[in-house]
Amino acid sequence: MLADYMDLAGVEIVNSARAAVYARARGIPVECDPCPDLPAALGDMPYVDPVTDEAPWWDPAVPESAGVLGVLGLGVAGFDSSPISRDPTQLVGDGAVIGAARRQHRELAYTVLLIAADECALGYGLEWLASALQGSACASCAGDEMCVFSCCPVDGERELRHLYDVGVLDGPEVTDTQYLGSGAVLATVTFSLAAGTPWIYREPLATGQQDDGWVPLGGGELVGPVDPDQVYERCLEPAPCAVDPLCPLPPLPPAPPAPASPCYARGLGTFRRSLISVSPLDQPQWLETVPVLEVRAGSTDMRRLIVRFWQNPQGGECQGDLDPCAACTDINVSYLPRRAVLRVDGRVRRSVVECPQIPIGTATSTPTIYGPRGGLYEWPVFSCPTGLCIEVWSQDGYTAPDATARVLLVPRSDVG
Repeated sequence: MLADYMDLAGVEIVNSARAAVYARARGIPVECDPCPDLPAALGDMPYVDPVTDEAPWWDPAVPESAGVLGVLGLGVAGFDSSPISRDPTQLVGDGAVIGAARRQHRELAYTVLLIAADECALGYGLEWLASALQGSACASCAGDEMCVFSCCPVDGERELRHLYDVGVLDGPEVTDTQYLGSGAVLATVTFSLAAGTPWIYREPLATGQQDDGWVPLGGGELVGPVDPDQVYERCLEPAPCAVDPLCPLPPLPPAPPAPASPCYARGLGTFRRSLISVSPLDQPQWLETVPVLEVRAGSTDMRRLIVRFWQNPQGGECQGDLDPCAACTDINVSYLPRRAVLRVDGRVRRSVVECPQIPIGTATSTPTIYGPRGGLYEWPVFSCPTGLCIEVWSQDGYTAPDATARVLLVPRSDVG
């Protein structure tokens, strides 16, 4: 993984290209050959100086901030080791039960060079670095998003990688300081971060769909009256083939009724049904993918939203009646307020609703997501290359003409 760039919670922490330009402009010898296309990949103009460029650390209220010349990446460790581990349980006889594989958190150790024009600027630079590594004030215990590049970027997207639930583990520590004759100071600094979500994610796969994949829901096929859950009563479970008909198994005691949420919508209704086809143009063969569902409620409240996923490895057309018994999973949401945006994010396994506030601002909350028939929602992971057929149901009369939805597929890996 490239050590020359890293941002945390949207704040640039390491940028070797920026630091090299600022240092050389001050006559500070820096032995660095940063990626030539890094500024363009970030959408930056050619770097000039911290004040002109409004560098991340520059603060007009702190004059010495103009003397901070950047953070140059020297090295990073933690991306090239897999977080997978097992704890085998030894059998009484030979061998062991290897147990389930699990992923622990990922630890990332950075070594950087903080370049400053003088001692005062160095002091402020360390203050800024310690503060920036604390991440967003809204992150709480969950952590923030971290962005890096796998190699020197060309187009800025193909090489971009994301980590989630990232927070500082060990704050910045100066391990070496060099004082130059010009008064400039070079400080070698180390710090470490922890990623609670251990996977390394790529950008969502391109599908070539119009409007960035957003599909209108208001004009969907009218279905009903029907109970979307009733079909599961007709799903057939595979019968054990090794049961001796002359020696049947004893009957099981009746199962207790499953607890049901009073907020989960049930019964007959009339729905708008829309189909979404996701066929990635260029999908990695060896990387698993997770879906990210986004729904815009539009100009009216949305009720009884149901989203079903089917794998479509051949990339065929998604049309006609799809068998709910063969679906990978269901997402059921009882209510979305008008103008709200729902995101069910398989990357972090969390869902969030964003609601615009009057006169300005946005409020966020965590909705209750149900699985099939109001049960537990299981986050799907697609281990093989596949497209998706997605069926979206929403109650007629509560589906705005401008309601839209889309599904993204995001590849992930254990090392990078």
